[in-house]
Amino acid sequence: MAAATVLALKCPRCGGALRGLEQDVIFWCSACQAPHEVVGEGFVKRQGFIAKAALPSPPLCLPLWAFHVQYATSWEDPEREALAHQVPVVEWVYVTAFELHNASYFGDPGQIFTEKRLRLEAGPSASLCACTRSLEEAKAYVEPHILAIIDRRVDVTGMELSCAIGEAILWGVPFLDEGDVLRDGILGLKIPAAALDDLGAIRALVGAKR
Repeated sequence: MAAATVLALKCPRCGGALRGLEQDVIFWCSACQAPHEVVGEGFVKRQGFIAKAALPSPPLCLPLWAFHVQYATSWEDPEREALAHQVPVVEWVYVTAFELHNASYFGDPGQIFTEKRLRLEAGPSASLCACTRSLEEAKAYVEPHILAIIDRRVDVTGMELSCAIGEAILWGVPFLDEGDVLRDGILGLKIPAAALDDLGAIRALVGAKR
């Protein structure tokens, strides 16, 4: 059995401390504001920003992947194809990168951000935590998110989808911790606190930074 690799949580870019939780696969450097993903036996820097909040900026930032996409659909049924072409094009697909219990019931922030066709802007510096979904794992959700949006307008049975993923950005989305719920600072969506299994550890990490 190969020996486990132990990585020092030190930013390979600036030498600053990398912060995150035990189960995270991406750690955020609060010094140079860059996310670094554990890949193999080292860290790989990813493009990342903290999103500008529409509401007063909360201190808690949770991760969402954003993928710039181009896609095409084809059908054997011309009527359904015509209906599908009426669906506004999605340019950015968002994928929730933190652990959310039963997202289909509570609402998946990534899917909702995608449906709203948001374009996030960079805001004030802050620290991101709780990133448990890697870049490659997140890519697997891009096509299902697109299909779900089209399926709201027309049955996607028999449709062929080809999709190219371009730029990938890890966004730290500000959330306000209201005790029983978390409310995001972009759309004001509420997530029950019980839906985040690691909320206790997240709160402890955020509290330690204040």
